Amino acid sequence: MHHQRMLTRLFGRRLTHRKPPQYGSIRFVTSTVDQAEIAKFARAADDWWNPGGEFAMLHRMNPARVGYVRDMLEHVGKGDGTSAAKPFTGLRLLDIGCGGGLLSEALVRLGATVVGADAAAENIHMARIHAAQDPALQLGRGSLEYRHTTAEQLAEDGEKFDAVCALEIIEHVVDAQEFIRVCSQLVKPNGLIFCSTISRTPTSYLFTILLAEHLLRWVPPGTHEHAKYVTPEEMQRFLTGARCELLDIKGMSFNPVSNQWSLLSGRGLGDLQMNYIVSARKMEAEEQGRPDPVDSSEGQEGTR
Repeated sequence: MHHQRMLTRLFGRRLTHRKPPQYGSIRFVTSTVDQAEIAKFARAADDWWNPGGEFAMLHRMNPARVGYVRDMLEHVGKGDGTSAAKPFTGLRLLDIGCGGGLLSEALVRLGATVVGADAAAENIHMARIHAAQDPALQLGRGSLEYRHTTAEQLAEDGEKFDAVCALEIIEHVVDAQEFIRVCSQLVKPNGLIFCSTISRTPTSYLFTILLAEHLLRWVPPGTHEHAKYVTPEEMQRFLTGARCELLDIKGMSFNPVSNQWSLLSGRGLGDLQMNYIVSARKMEAEEQGRPDPVDSSEGQEGTR
């Protein structure tokens, strides 16, 4: 019973079936978007801001994610270091795969100018509705803008940001390596890219596939694809190939007693077995001309 209660908190209530989404018009270039994944999240769009609903774990995870982004931007000297309340003042940030805007709104409240982008029109619709309820967010007036678009389209349009946040999205795209490459194109030189996801390990397979889907049926079979999870070693290789220098990586752990997520320090046993978050710096043009750094993690996947 203890394990059942813990997993219930980890994965929330069962997904419910809603009316299939009606896609709005969007000009897709060659894209890493997985239409099946978009449809899955679009069906649950009206539940984004329900803290006890299908996205409950993202609500609980958000403080840890925002805290990490804040710490790393401060570490590299970006933003307004004199303002504790608005440390992101002067920064233009992208929240790619923004969903209903959980992260986007938090970034705006810290002073950033934010573009939230999502390939599901239903998600963008719900994000706009929620943001419009708070005049302080200045929706559409410079502080927060939601766009029904993709990373590839933003890159084709020449958009650039001080930092790109790709959190809990990479495991839902068709080609993770290409997605990271496109995201890096959206980052200004010396800017940051943040990625968080689930590692492809036996532990994550046990919790997210066998138990949650097939044994206990708390989410429908097929909700997760273990093969699309990205190991930390692969993530580092993808970032290096996209001319980004890895700055930091931390595991993320959920405590079912406190109902909170926390960051794990170091790379000790178990720290990176499930959820983790990384930050990387987009290299300057002169750095990009140098040979790729040696990736010491190459070939280590089988040891995890």
